[in-house]
Amino acid sequence: MKPSPDAQKDASTPGMKRPHYTTPVRNIIRGDCELLVREALAEDAPAGFALDDPTTQAIFTAGERARARLIPRENGVLCGGPVVGVLNDVFGEIHGANTALEINVNVADGGRFAPGDVLMELSGPLRTLLRLERPALNFLQYLSGIATTTAGVVAAAGEGLAILDTRKTLPGYRRLAKYAVYCGGGTNHRIHLNDMVMIKDNHIAAAGGVRPAVAAIRERCPELPLNVEVDTLEQLDEVLPLEPDVVLLDNMRREAIASALQRVEAHAAGGGRRPFIELSGGWKPEELHELNDLSARGGLGVSMGFLTHTTRFLDLSLEIAPES
Repeated sequence: MKPSPDAQKDASTPGMKRPHYTTPVRNIIRGDCELLVREALAEDAPAGFALDDPTTQAIFTAGERARARLIPRENGVLCGGPVVGVLNDVFGEIHGANTALEINVNVADGGRFAPGDVLMELSGPLRTLLRLERPALNFLQYLSGIATTTAGVVAAAGEGLAILDTRKTLPGYRRLAKYAVYCGGGTNHRIHLNDMVMIKDNHIAAAGGVRPAVAAIRERCPELPLNVEVDTLEQLDEVLPLEPDVVLLDNMRREAIASALQRVEAHAAGGGRRPFIELSGGWKPEELHELNDLSARGGLGVSMGFLTHTTRFLDLSLEIAPES
């Protein structure tokens, strides 16, 4: 049987199972962020690492040590701890193991926090703490911003409505951004193009219709899950007999969505496949309550590009003090 979006689920979100379109990004390994980490270090020291922080190196000696605490100034959901670990490892490999920090994580990624909580404690050479402060905060604030935004949208959506990310991510940050969505309780859409076949309006127009487009996919990529975009109820009627895994209802509002779900359920009652229904087209968190009764039927999600393309740095601070 061809895999469907429901084949991979995550039960860590209370009240629902998340229907990821791919293997979700549940953790971050070195290969996911090493290039970004090295770029972050290099852009602060483009001339090389011989004198990479003249301010710090002029004021403090190599033997001075200090400690630091990661403190939030607002509520949020943490994300980025493993990236800080890779940042520290790479810095130590470049400068020598004696320059690396000791890191103690008090709040794991995905954990919620309040202002004043101590999220992470670091200790080691003062020069290293000052050198890594900004790169570490850049990763932590950006990814925690995505995770916190996602958590807020998931809460607004309530049970039964999956909140999906998109491929609208900064180049190189795809896995990190999707990991942040996951940490916030969201659902991972495609990570890359070969996770799922997604036939959109331009594909249909260029192929001369949805049927020839689907036929070509089924012949060339029969093993991949199939997602088909529709703009009207008439297009939905044409697509349902083709038995896609996902139907994307683009730019439909509540009344049209309710009618679409009736047609989907009638198709399933007649022995056809009941596809997962994805909604797209500018839905805002404060509007999701309109879908409460529809999401109770199950198999419904909303994809939201703004989770990753319009986010803000969360207000986190690395407070440094001499080592006592």
